[in-house]
Amino acid sequence: MTARSWTLPPLLAALAVGCAAESGAGSDTTRSTGGQISTGGMPPVTGGVSSGGGTPSGGRAATVSGGSGGSPAASGGAPGQAGMPPTGGTASTGGVGPGSSSGGASQTGGASPTGGARQTSAGAAGAGGSPSGGRGGAASGGVPPATGGRGGGGAIDVQGVTAACPGAVPKGVTASWCSCEQWGQKTVGQYTYYNNLWGSGPGPQCIWLADSGAWGVASSHPQSDGIKSYPNISVSPQKAISNIQSYSSSFEIVVPGGGMYDTAYDLWVKGTTSARIEIMLWMSHRGGAQPIAQAYDASGAVADATNVTVGGHTWNVYYGTNGANDVASFLRTSNTNAATVDIKAILAWLIANNRSKYAVFTDSYTLDQVQFGHEITTDSGTQAYVTPSFSVTSN
Repeated sequence: MTARSWTLPPLLAALAVGCAAESGAGSDTTRSTGGQISTGGMPPVTGGVSSGGGTPSGGRAATVSGGSGGSPAASGGAPGQAGMPPTGGTASTGGVGPGSSSGGASQTGGASPTGGARQTSAGAAGAGGSPSGGRGGAASGGVPPATGGRGGGGAIDVQGVTAACPGAVPKGVTASWCSCEQWGQKTVGQYTYYNNLWGSGPGPQCIWLADSGAWGVASSHPQSDGIKSYPNISVSPQKAISNIQSYSSSFEIVVPGGGMYDTAYDLWVKGTTSARIEIMLWMSHRGGAQPIAQAYDASGAVADATNVTVGGHTWNVYYGTNGANDVASFLRTSNTNAATVDIKAILAWLIANNRSKYAVFTDSYTLDQVQFGHEITTDSGTQAYVTPSFSVTSN
């Protein structure tokens, strides 16, 4: 299909997010790009957030959150989508920590709230420390300057945004759409943008889409238990894995230094049954949560495989179930704000190496949906989450 690209006009100077390298060549490339973003140094959370409450709409009880219904599936409603409440480390380059997943109701068809990861009561890390290694990030100093890449065209100033339209749209950005509706969504070409306020007791949240193709969210969620939302962009390949020669995705994000959230891919594959398998790729996260796993010890979830290098990144891998869907969770061993991920390589690795009883599939399965977004549990005041560029490349 024809490539699409957008570039923001020059805006007020601000700190800019680093850019990922271009993804490999493919016959179909689509891109949503925009300007760089400045966060103005969001303040870090100083209080812990307990995440041990019950599920908002089903899922497992006690310390397990409910599910997040990500973008509606192209063909009749998806079972609950997953995501992850974020975990340790800092917003920019902070260390690794686990997150949680979620499920929830989809817009175009009923979906079960199928829960995600096992939350803990750990508080959100402030500036610096990461719970499980990794580097201390700039939790209160914004993002480092860009060193080149795709963003182009100036910076987006997120200071002073509000969780209401049109105030959710950063200064200098021309938005083609803004919605504060719970299930607000807009489809442009193959992409669907989805506000997806699925959780219990959320605060206000608004999603916007710029003429440039950049998109973002402004939210003000309370300091209470449970995932509140998973605003995301999604595509629906609906293609057998055996027929996919290559499939990769690139992104750039700017995320705040406070609150509890994560930024992650949710990949969904399905066979001949209605239940889909969820594969989570956690690219950046902060707060206090544990992934779905087969076992837990005093330190939290026990990984089934550690320091696995595949798809251009190094991960710890966990398997489990949320009660309705099998889940494989890949936790990147350090946070990143810009990257390219070889999704086909990750699918192939799972097919060849998964020895658990969960998330088992073959290349006859269909890659049904690819989502990318910010799963938010709490905010420190009103916070902005921006994706200045996102693309998928397939063959």
